[in-house]
Amino acid sequence: MLDCSVELLINSAITAPKAGGKDDVIVVNLTDNEKIKLILDAMVKISERTNFSFYKRDSITCQNIKQIIFVGAKDYYHNYNCGFCGFETCDLCKKNGAFCALTITDCGIALGSLVKLASILGIDNRIMLSLGKAAIETGVIKGAVAVYGVPLYVSSKSIFFDRKY
Repeated sequence: MLDCSVELLINSAITAPKAGGKDDVIVVNLTDNEKIKLILDAMVKISERTNFSFYKRDSITCQNIKQIIFVGAKDYYHNYNCGFCGFETCDLCKKNGAFCALTITDCGIALGSLVKLASILGIDNRIMLSLGKAAIETGVIKGAVAVYGVPLYVSSKSIFFDRKY
C-alpha cells in the first residue's frame, strides 16, 4: 500500500536543498522486520540505561510498524569556516569532536521535506530521534553521525496520537 508513496518520500528527502549542493545526508528505507525488532528492543534497553522513558514509549508505539525511513547526517564538513558549529574554523570543529552545523541542518531540511510530503499523502508519521539512536547503536544504520527515524503508518487512527510516557 505504501510502496509508491515511499518512493516519493525518499525522493523528497534526497532532493531537498543542501548547503553547497553537497551530498551530506543519507536516506535509508528499512522494511526488514528482524532489523526493526532489533532496533525496537534496543530502544527499551536505552530507556533502561538512560532513564529516558520516551525511548520505551516510542518502541511500544512502533510495535506494528513495517516501514521506517531513516535520514541521517554524514560525517561531513563543508569547510566554510562559518562558525555556526560554535568553533572558529572547521578544523577546530573536527578536532573537538563536533559536527558541521550545515550538515546537521541539511539533515533537518531533508526530514522536513519527507514528513511534509507524508502528511500531504495522508501517511501518519513522526520524527523520532529514539529510532535513529538505536539504529546507530545496533549498527543497522552506518555512515552517519546523527540519524532520525520516520516510522510510517496508515490506518483509520494514528498510532502516534495517544502516546503516553
